[in-house]
Parts: sequence; structure tokens; C-alpha cells
Amino acid sequence: MKLTPIFDEAIKESKALMALYDSPAATGALSAGISPEVFLRAALVFALAAVDKILHEAISKHFTSLARGEILDRFVKFKVSKAYEIALAARIRAGAGGARRRRPGHDIKTEVLTEIYKDSYLSNRMLQEICAACDKDKIFSKFAAVLGGSNTAQQLQNRWSRIYQRRNHIAHESDIQRKERMRKVSFNPVDVSKMKSDIQFIESFGRFLANNLE
Repeated sequence: MKLTPIFDEAIKESKALMALYDSPAATGALSAGISPEVFLRAALVFALAAVDKILHEAISKHFTSLARGEILDRFVKFKVSKAYEIALAARIRAGAGGARRRRPGHDIKTEVLTEIYKDSYLSNRMLQEICAACDKDKIFSKFAAVLGGSNTAQQLQNRWSRIYQRRNHIAHESDIQRKERMRKVSFNPVDVSKMKSDIQFIESFGRFLANNLE
């Protein structure tokens, strides 16, 4: 399956959460003390998850060439014990009368991808390494050229880094403000206009990645 349809399907969840934020019925149904901004926080996390999915699927799609070029070694640590287990299994004949041997390549790919799917590649460094491994070097420069205007690769990298850090704070710390002595839980403020703009930026960049990483 091509990457763009996968991304388009995955980003729907973020769009649905954005719609809930703008829905009086949805925001009115929230429990007391729960801000409608929860929908925007969730939408940001889901939008970045859609991009992460594309990066994972790009590795799967280019698996053979990445493995042959030893590039894949940078992204996953494959256990020697697992490789040995697969090698032993390949010696066992299968099929009618044991006429066939199991081919280890598919089992190795399955195990490697299982490990890869455990990690996130959304940081600037990892995202660019994945793209470069798939012959798409200087991905932010290419995206800047598509956007045109005053956009530069460095500006886009800085924006992506900021968005990624906010995602981490939401996903891992519930977007709660860090305080040395916390007497009351306070959340980081949400600039609604900025958050919506960032989510639109993620969608635009994610679709660009999906088109380029085929």
C-alpha cells in the first residue's frame, strides 16, 4: 500500500479531534474542570503519530535496500540470539513430505520491524536520518522549497523541534507545568491559533513525507 493513503487515513483522527474542539456539543459534554483544549492537545499528539507511522512504513517499504547497504543497522539492534533462533528454524523442512525449508528472510524482517515499531523517529535528527537513508537527503530544505516564501530549512527544523518537544510534554507529562515545589497542578497554556497552525503544519509536512518516501 502506498504511503499517502496510509497518512491520509491516520491523520483523520487528528482532524476529528480538531472538529470536537470546535463543536459546542462536544465541549459542552466535558466533565467539570476539563478544558476543551484537551482536544487540541490530543489532536497534536495524533497528528505527529501519523507522521511517525509514515517513517516506520518507509523503513518497511525500503527494507531490502536498507538492509543490504547496512544502513538499517543504525536504526535497530537485532539480538544475536534471535538471529540464531531464526537460522535454526530455517533448517527445518516444511510442506508435504518436508520438501521445503523455511526462508529466514521474512522472519528476520518481521523481527526487525517489530523492534523498529517500538521507537519513535520524530526528532529532527532521526527524521532526517530516515529520509536520507531512503535517498531523500536535506528533507527540510526540500520542504522549504515547496512552501516557498521566506521559509528556510533552519526555520522549519526549529518549528518541528518545538512541536516535537510540546508533543513529548503532552504525551509523557500530561502537559502539566514543571515546578520545583508543586502545590497545585497547572497546565501549560494553549495558544489556540498557534496550536491549530502547528497541527496544519504537521499535516502538510506529513503528506509531503508520504509522497517523497515512496
